[in-house]
Amino acid sequence: MTIGLLSTIVAVFYGATISILALTATFARRRSLRREARSTLAVLVPGRAVEPQQADGAAVGPGS
Repeated sequence: MTIGLLSTIVAVFYGATISILALTATFARRRSLRREARSTLAVLVPGRAVEPQQADGAAVGPGS
């Protein structure tokens, strides 16, 4: 197997994984599944900021 073919296979696999996670993070019915998909995307996609989560789902602001 050449390095180019191996790189192509890995790139397709990575792209498919990111696509499935993005769809799950957007359209999942359960909030916990959406949250897990978003946190996994934050690990796999460089430069993506992770928003802090609270138990009640309220946004964290500077005055909190």
